Amino acid sequence: MAESSTDRALEQLLGHRETVAADDFVTDVMARVERYRRQRRVILWGTGLLGAVFGLLGASSLADPVARLFTDLPATGTMQAVLLAVAMVAFYGWFMNEDLSLDS
Repeated sequence: MAESSTDRALEQLLGHRETVAADDFVTDVMARVERYRRQRRVILWGTGLLGAVFGLLGASSLADPVARLFTDLPATGTMQAVLLAVAMVAFYGWFMNEDLSLDS
């Protein structure tokens, strides 16, 4: 049985070629994607570090007023407030059936 022209065309399309003209294009696109990923990582690290510095500066400037706030309060009242807050968080976790595992 003779092979049809569509079968030969299909064989030619599916045949293995050593060099493809589009390989350079794909390589360039992947290089650009990797460059943008690196650039994004650097920007995120830079802004994260800048945010951490501002957070530390804010925490250090508020450390003395917060310390004075807690030293002026009675110890029993502070302990009761902390226990109440922990109990509220525990109740919320139990009531909402929150899964606190770190597995993803």
